[in-house]
Amino acid sequence: MAIPPSQTAKLTATDGLAVDQFGYASAVSNLLGIAGASPDIAIVGIVNDDIGTAISRGSANIYKLNATGVWVFEAKLTASDGLGNDFFGASVAIFGNTAMVGAPNDDGTFVDQGSAYIFQRSTAGVWTQSAKLVASDPGASDLVGFSVALTSTTVATSTFADLALASAPQDTIGANAAQGSAYVFKRATAGTWAQEAKLAVTGTDAAANEFFGSSVSIYGDRALVGTAGDDISAIADRGSAYTFKRSGTGVWTQEAKLVASDGAVVDYFGFSCCIFSNHLIIGAPNDDFGAVLDRGSAYIFQLSGTSTWTQEAKVVASDGIASDFFGSSVALQGNLAVATAPNDDGTAQGGSTSYTNLGSAYLFVQTGTSTWTQEPRFTCADGQSEKYFGDSVGIFGDSAIVGADGDDVSGMQDSGSAYIFRLTTPDCNGNGIPDAEDIASGIAKDCNGNGVPDSCDIAAGAIDSDADGRIDSCERGYGDFDLNGFVDGLDLSYILSGWGQTNPPIGDVDGNGLIDGGDLTAVLSRWGPVP
Repeated sequence: MAIPPSQTAKLTATDGLAVDQFGYASAVSNLLGIAGASPDIAIVGIVNDDIGTAISRGSANIYKLNATGVWVFEAKLTASDGLGNDFFGASVAIFGNTAMVGAPNDDGTFVDQGSAYIFQRSTAGVWTQSAKLVASDPGASDLVGFSVALTSTTVATSTFADLALASAPQDTIGANAAQGSAYVFKRATAGTWAQEAKLAVTGTDAAANEFFGSSVSIYGDRALVGTAGDDISAIADRGSAYTFKRSGTGVWTQEAKLVASDGAVVDYFGFSCCIFSNHLIIGAPNDDFGAVLDRGSAYIFQLSGTSTWTQEAKVVASDGIASDFFGSSVALQGNLAVATAPNDDGTAQGGSTSYTNLGSAYLFVQTGTSTWTQEPRFTCADGQSEKYFGDSVGIFGDSAIVGADGDDVSGMQDSGSAYIFRLTTPDCNGNGIPDAEDIASGIAKDCNGNGVPDSCDIAAGAIDSDADGRIDSCERGYGDFDLNGFVDGLDLSYILSGWGQTNPPIGDVDGNGLIDGGDLTAVLSRWGPVP
């Protein structure tokens, strides 16, 4: 039986309170950008955070993966001009060392016109607000920043974002109330941000209450915009999504309109979306399966040629039931896709008690060219009803972050949390046994405690100068300084000859920065063959 994704961390606010809804939005990245193999930076929105007397002003927390593999709090982001009920943190995005946070109810010239904020990280880990993004043509209740996304025009080589996308799903265009729009902002070489384009449906396809901008995603020179309220051929709220392509001169052109092959009334296709390279995924959380209402689904499309998007798969939860709202949040990268069902009733990871609206997530893996296969359902390890695990999700590399904004933390109702998962089960030596089981059973050694068998570390470049299958640094750390396989008189003589040396390259067995009595005791206690 396949092993479900493994929970590696639970994130909570250091100053969390009841009804903060930490986890309402979440995203992960690597400070090296796409060049990074695994995520090492995460952002979580706290949409209802009260700051001072400003109710629901909102905030976002940044977490960094440290050298020992632990996620630690790095910064709390707030808007420099934030006020109550801005709902800063309702949407978040992160790319390399750049973060973006939406505040859809921010008041400017008009009430609830909305805005988004850009933050930049220094090499010292200090986050600074670098821009506030507002629409060039704001209006009341536009909700700019309802959904946000970040990318780079040189996505494969950049460590920072230079394109930002912010939706305004209630923007009135002409006579069409809540037709919706989305704004593209470009970062100049000097670091300043300016609006580059406004994306919207035009011509006979435009209509009121389409909510273009229900969700947005961006990758390189392509933007994806969900339009959950789109009526198609008199089918109300069937939903759609649009792709737009950017030219080298910064001109954006509508490329395609995407619809579900089997779309029906009130599916809300486009409620969530994500694009990565030549694939995209779109959620339809209110999709009905016969009499099973709001079970939900998601659709994966693939790019062929230069501009043709074709539906490749419809993915659903194999155990889905009514009102699961599968597809409420989706994410995709490479051959991995995740769709969440925040209202799923079920058991916690590894438990037997069932909870109402616990929430869950489903991993789909692409096999071959067009087949997406469901892996085991996964959820958090600590069960609770009305947790709504899956209200947000993001993917980077082989890991995902999943928000649970209804989580009661330390007795505080709806304080919220977010979880990090390793989506794939590592088997670096290819023996059919997960690395963790190899290490726990003693089949494989892990001398440096990084969760990877030593043989794989060596294959990846760890130094084993004597080719004995042991990493040199581990052997010397144990006390075998000359790498002869034994802790013996030669190693003892090294301790005695180096006595008192500070910060030695080898010999400091107890790690106190000095060759002293602690190292002598360690060598004597380990006398004999290296295990």
